[in-house]
Amino acid sequence: MNTQLQPPIQPGWAWQYSWLDLSLADIIVVLLMVFVFIIALVLPFPGGHDR
Repeated sequence: MNTQLQPPIQPGWAWQYSWLDLSLADIIVVLLMVFVFIIALVLPFPGGHDR
């Protein structure tokens, strides 16, 4: 039986700037939220043209 310790899983890529430390997954989520926000501002409300 092998009783040696296994190396830990290596962390993914992260962007570091001063106090801000964002992983790749965090950046993708933020970009998706900004995209959805912009689309919500641009698209008209359904049925809003009747008045």
